[in-house]
Amino acid sequence: STHPFAENEKSNQLVPSDTTAFQMYARSLISHGHNLDPSRIVNAICNFGGSLIAKGSSDWIIDPKSNQYLWETMLYFFGMSGASEITKNGFDAAGWIRRSRREPRTIIASNVDLLFHLAHSSSAEKSDMYSTGGNENNCSSSRVAVEEIQFVSPYNVTTVNKELDRNNLGPDQIEVESLCSLVSSGTELKIFKGTFESASLDVNIKGMADEAMEYPLAYGYSLVGRVVACGSNVADAESLIGRNVFTFSPHSSRVVVDRDAVQIVPDGIEAEDAIFMPSVETALSLAHDAHVRLGENVAVYGQGLIGLLVTAILSMHHSSTISSSKQFCSVTAFDALDDRLAMSSKMGATSALQPQTAGIAGPFDVCIEVSGNPRALQSAIDNTSNKGRIIVGSWYGNTDVALKLGIDFHRSHKTIQTSQVSTIPSTMTGLWNKERRFALTWALVRSLQPSRLISKRATLTDVQEAYELLDGGKEIAICFKYNK
Repeated sequence: STHPFAENEKSNQLVPSDTTAFQMYARSLISHGHNLDPSRIVNAICNFGGSLIAKGSSDWIIDPKSNQYLWETMLYFFGMSGASEITKNGFDAAGWIRRSRREPRTIIASNVDLLFHLAHSSSAEKSDMYSTGGNENNCSSSRVAVEEIQFVSPYNVTTVNKELDRNNLGPDQIEVESLCSLVSSGTELKIFKGTFESASLDVNIKGMADEAMEYPLAYGYSLVGRVVACGSNVADAESLIGRNVFTFSPHSSRVVVDRDAVQIVPDGIEAEDAIFMPSVETALSLAHDAHVRLGENVAVYGQGLIGLLVTAILSMHHSSTISSSKQFCSVTAFDALDDRLAMSSKMGATSALQPQTAGIAGPFDVCIEVSGNPRALQSAIDNTSNKGRIIVGSWYGNTDVALKLGIDFHRSHKTIQTSQVSTIPSTMTGLWNKERRFALTWALVRSLQPSRLISKRATLTDVQEAYELLDGGKEIAICFKYNK
């Protein structure tokens, strides 16, 4: 009989490179139901009560001279399995086989050996160590529907539906079923309105550094959910299942993230409080940058979510006995909206005032501007004492900001400093790192119980309305809830 890839007439088709040919071979295997991902095997066995004991590479190295028969067998197998995919893509499959025979190369096939331990207890009992064990974890329902928001264009945000293949959970990943998430009234509103520069989402948050801030964009970074599955390499899988965790993830009904990218929500902190963790950390970072000394008077311009939290933290730091005279240790909040000023008083502000009264109430030793309004920034500069400090926490995006910095400012020796939460200021790195600040942040979350700032709870179906309300200043904090 004639060999199916024996020498025959020449073809005018292009002969693929070895790399291209093997990519098409792999694609062909997948299309016919073959699994090329060892982690799926690990997850499947773990979900039925097994545990991975060891794994290691054991690549096949087949030399055409010393292992001619095996080499020919493998080449025949590659050709028969991948020829249709190679031909479908317009390449000469037979020509690739003939060239491989004329110029024989060593075949290296990647292989991973996995060693498992299978317990005698029922699969359902063991499965609970790695998943919640509900129907969705059975093989028949390995795919689950996921809802996620997507910013499409300026002032246009929608909900998209996609499918999550639960069998593709990586060895170092965990699957989180969302409980609630918080809308960022700063960055997310900039994305909603389109007033942002194209840049990395956040170079210091795992998973965001390689993502560009461009439409269409799934975004968000304040999500709390329950762990329902863990990859095979997750060391604390048994204790992690069922725990609430915080993750810097977009608004989505279910997310898959690396284990080291989440934080376990401390005991005693409710999910709706935990979603405020990044906002509280931002407020703490602003307070650290302001470095308000005992006896100094501080003004906080803007009483949105971050401004209210800054006010609360500074008020905790100051003595009410001393600040009652308003000569020392006062915390004055400025905002144009009466409901926010009312909340400022509840959060501990010494005074909560309309912006036009700043000239009478000041000057202040320190002014913190978190309003996103250039007029508030100008007022902060004008009403800071000579040699005082202005801390700018607002991100103005691609909006041009015009300031009056005349002779009075020139002679004032005032300091204008930006504040951004992603890194620890160099002046503090001797004593502080991110871990210590996270620990203090969680303590503040427990103390402040910031869920009292939630003014609206919504589902992802209400996403357009939610951002419009927040943009109009009609809400302080919006929480998305995920029905379970």
